[in-house]
Amino acid sequence: MKLVVYGSFNCPYSLLASRRVDRLVELGVAGVEWRAVVHDPDVPIQGEPVVGELAALFDRELEEIRGLLRGGETYEASSPTVQPNTALAVAGFSAMTGDGADRLRARLFDALWVRDLDIGDAIVLRGLDCPAPALTPTAEQWRSEWLGFDRPVVPMLVLTDGTVSRGLGALKRLADFAFGGTTTQ
Repeated sequence: MKLVVYGSFNCPYSLLASRRVDRLVELGVAGVEWRAVVHDPDVPIQGEPVVGELAALFDRELEEIRGLLRGGETYEASSPTVQPNTALAVAGFSAMTGDGADRLRARLFDALWVRDLDIGDAIVLRGLDCPAPALTPTAEQWRSEWLGFDRPVVPMLVLTDGTVSRGLGALKRLADFAFGGTTTQ
Protein backbone atom coordinates (compact mmCIF):
# COMPACT_ATOMS: atom_id res chain seq x y z
CA MET A 1 0.00 0.00 0.00
CA LYS A 2 1.29 3.49 -0.87
CA LEU A 3 0.15 6.46 1.22
CA VAL A 4 0.76 10.19 1.02
CA VAL A 5 0.58 12.27 4.21
CA TYR A 6 0.55 16.06 4.32
CA GLY A 7 1.66 17.39 7.67
CA SER A 8 3.04 20.45 9.44
CA PHE A 9 5.95 20.45 11.87
CA ASN A 10 3.99 23.05 13.90
CA CYS A 11 1.04 20.70 14.40
CA PRO A 12 0.98 18.29 17.36
CA TYR A 13 -1.53 16.12 15.49
CA SER A 14 0.97 15.84 12.63
CA LEU A 15 3.56 14.65 15.18
CA LEU A 16 1.27 11.75 16.06
CA ALA A 17 0.69 11.08 12.35
CA SER A 18 4.46 11.05 11.83
CA ARG A 19 4.96 8.49 14.58
CA ARG A 20 2.20 6.32 13.18
CA VAL A 21 3.74 6.59 9.71
CA ASP A 22 7.06 5.40 11.16
CA ARG A 23 5.30 2.37 12.64
CA LEU A 24 3.61 1.55 9.30
CA VAL A 25 6.94 1.68 7.51
CA GLU A 26 8.71 -0.30 10.25
CA LEU A 27 6.06 -3.03 10.06
CA GLY A 28 6.19 -3.07 6.26
CA VAL A 29 2.46 -2.30 6.10
CA ALA A 30 2.81 0.68 3.75
CA GLY A 31 5.16 2.90 1.87
CA VAL A 32 4.53 6.48 2.92
CA GLU A 33 5.51 9.73 1.29
CA TRP A 34 5.48 12.57 3.81
CA ARG A 35 4.84 16.00 2.30
CA ALA A 36 5.61 18.80 4.72
CA VAL A 37 3.62 22.01 4.37
CA VAL A 38 3.58 25.36 6.13
CA HIS A 39 -0.02 25.28 7.29
CA ASP A 40 0.12 28.65 9.05
CA PRO A 41 2.11 31.08 6.88
CA ASP A 42 1.12 33.97 9.20
CA VAL A 43 3.59 32.88 11.91
CA PRO A 44 6.24 35.65 11.93
CA ILE A 45 9.71 34.77 10.63
CA GLN A 46 11.11 35.05 14.19
CA GLY A 47 8.35 32.78 15.52
CA GLU A 48 5.66 33.53 18.05
CA PRO A 49 5.95 33.08 21.83
CA VAL A 50 3.64 30.33 23.06
CA VAL A 51 1.74 32.19 25.77
CA GLY A 52 -1.87 32.98 26.58
CA GLU A 53 -4.43 31.66 24.12
CA LEU A 54 -1.82 29.88 21.97
CA ALA A 55 -0.41 28.06 25.02
CA ALA A 56 -3.92 27.07 26.10
CA LEU A 57 -4.70 25.82 22.58
CA PHE A 58 -1.57 23.66 22.46
CA ASP A 59 -2.31 22.28 25.94
CA ARG A 60 -5.86 21.32 24.88
CA GLU A 61 -4.60 19.73 21.67
CA LEU A 62 -1.88 17.75 23.45
CA GLU A 63 -4.41 16.46 25.99
CA GLU A 64 -6.81 15.44 23.20
CA ILE A 65 -4.01 13.64 21.38
CA ARG A 66 -3.07 11.63 24.49
CA GLY A 67 -6.66 10.36 24.51
CA LEU A 68 -6.22 9.04 20.95
CA LEU A 69 -3.27 6.76 21.71
CA ARG A 70 -3.45 3.06 21.00
CA GLY A 71 -1.94 0.34 23.19
CA GLY A 72 1.83 0.60 23.32
CA GLU A 73 1.86 4.04 21.72
CA THR A 74 3.73 6.83 23.52
CA TYR A 75 3.49 10.58 23.10
CA GLU A 76 5.91 12.57 25.25
CA ALA A 77 5.29 15.90 23.52
CA SER A 78 4.87 19.15 25.40
CA SER A 79 4.00 22.67 24.36
CA PRO A 80 7.02 24.51 22.92
CA THR A 81 8.01 27.95 24.17
CA VAL A 82 8.05 29.33 20.60
CA GLN A 83 5.81 28.47 17.67
CA PRO A 84 8.34 28.65 14.84
CA ASN A 85 7.92 29.79 11.30
CA THR A 86 8.61 26.44 9.62
CA ALA A 87 9.37 27.65 6.09
CA LEU A 88 13.11 26.85 6.39
CA ALA A 89 12.44 23.45 7.97
CA VAL A 90 9.97 22.55 5.20
CA ALA A 91 12.40 23.73 2.52
CA GLY A 92 15.23 21.69 4.03
CA PHE A 93 13.03 18.63 4.46
CA SER A 94 11.81 18.88 0.86
CA ALA A 95 15.42 18.64 -0.35
CA MET A 96 15.78 15.18 1.27
CA THR A 97 14.63 11.82 -0.05
CA GLY A 98 14.22 8.26 1.16
CA ASP A 99 15.32 7.15 4.61
CA GLY A 100 17.21 10.42 5.09
CA ALA A 101 13.96 12.34 4.75
CA ASP A 102 12.20 10.01 7.20
CA ARG A 103 14.96 10.45 9.79
CA LEU A 104 14.96 14.24 9.30
CA ARG A 105 11.17 14.38 9.68
CA ALA A 106 11.44 12.56 13.02
CA ARG A 107 14.31 14.82 14.18
CA LEU A 108 12.38 17.99 13.30
CA PHE A 109 9.25 16.90 15.16
CA ASP A 110 11.31 15.72 18.16
CA ALA A 111 13.31 18.95 18.22
CA LEU A 112 10.18 21.10 18.48
CA TRP A 113 7.74 18.99 20.50
CA VAL A 114 10.10 17.07 22.81
CA ARG A 115 13.30 19.13 23.05
CA ASP A 116 11.67 22.60 22.71
CA LEU A 117 14.05 23.81 20.00
CA ASP A 118 13.11 26.59 17.58
CA ILE A 119 13.09 24.78 14.23
CA GLY A 120 12.56 28.13 12.52
CA ASP A 121 16.15 29.05 13.41
CA ALA A 122 18.74 28.28 10.71
CA ILE A 123 21.41 27.47 13.33
CA VAL A 124 19.12 24.94 15.04
CA LEU A 125 18.29 23.40 11.66
CA ARG A 126 21.99 23.07 10.82
CA GLY A 127 22.49 21.24 14.12
CA LEU A 128 19.74 18.82 13.07
CA ASP A 129 21.50 18.18 9.73
CA CYS A 130 18.65 19.88 7.87
CA PRO A 131 19.67 21.28 4.48
CA ALA A 132 19.18 25.04 4.28
CA PRO A 133 18.08 25.75 0.70
CA ALA A 134 15.72 28.45 -0.38
CA LEU A 135 12.14 27.30 -0.94
CA THR A 136 12.41 24.31 -3.27
CA PRO A 137 10.14 23.51 -6.21
CA THR A 138 9.19 20.34 -4.31
CA ALA A 139 7.98 22.29 -1.28
CA GLU A 140 6.05 24.65 -3.54
CA GLN A 141 4.48 21.69 -5.37
CA TRP A 142 3.46 20.01 -2.10
CA ARG A 143 1.83 23.20 -0.84
CA SER A 144 0.05 23.80 -4.14
CA GLU A 145 -1.29 20.22 -4.19
CA TRP A 146 -2.36 20.46 -0.55
CA LEU A 147 -4.15 23.78 -1.10
CA GLY A 148 -5.87 22.23 -4.15
CA PHE A 149 -7.76 19.76 -1.95
CA ASP A 150 -11.20 20.56 -0.64
CA ARG A 151 -10.60 21.59 3.01
CA PRO A 152 -6.79 21.42 3.26
CA VAL A 153 -5.96 20.61 6.89
CA VAL A 154 -3.14 18.77 8.61
CA PRO A 155 -2.58 15.99 8.97
CA MET A 156 -4.13 14.79 5.74
CA LEU A 157 -3.85 11.25 4.40
CA VAL A 158 -4.32 10.33 0.75
CA LEU A 159 -4.77 6.66 -0.11
CA THR A 160 -3.69 5.05 -3.37
CA ASP A 161 -7.28 5.15 -4.67
CA GLY A 162 -7.49 8.91 -3.99
CA THR A 163 -9.54 8.64 -0.79
CA VAL A 164 -8.70 11.54 1.52
CA SER A 165 -8.85 11.53 5.33
CA ARG A 166 -8.34 14.72 7.29
CA GLY A 167 -7.38 15.60 10.84
CA LEU A 168 -8.67 13.14 13.42
CA GLY A 169 -9.98 10.89 10.63
CA ALA A 170 -6.48 10.65 9.17
CA LEU A 171 -5.05 9.82 12.59
CA LYS A 172 -7.67 7.10 13.13
CA ARG A 173 -7.04 5.56 9.73
CA LEU A 174 -3.25 5.57 10.30
CA ALA A 175 -3.78 3.94 13.70
CA ASP A 176 -6.09 1.30 12.19
CA PHE A 177 -3.41 0.46 9.62
CA ALA A 178 -0.62 0.45 12.23
CA PHE A 179 -2.38 -1.10 15.24
CA GLY A 180 -5.80 -2.38 14.20
CA GLY A 181 -8.49 -2.64 16.85
CA THR A 182 -9.88 0.22 18.88
CA THR A 183 -8.44 3.06 20.92
CA THR A 184 -7.31 2.51 24.51
CA GLN A 185 -9.61 5.22 25.88
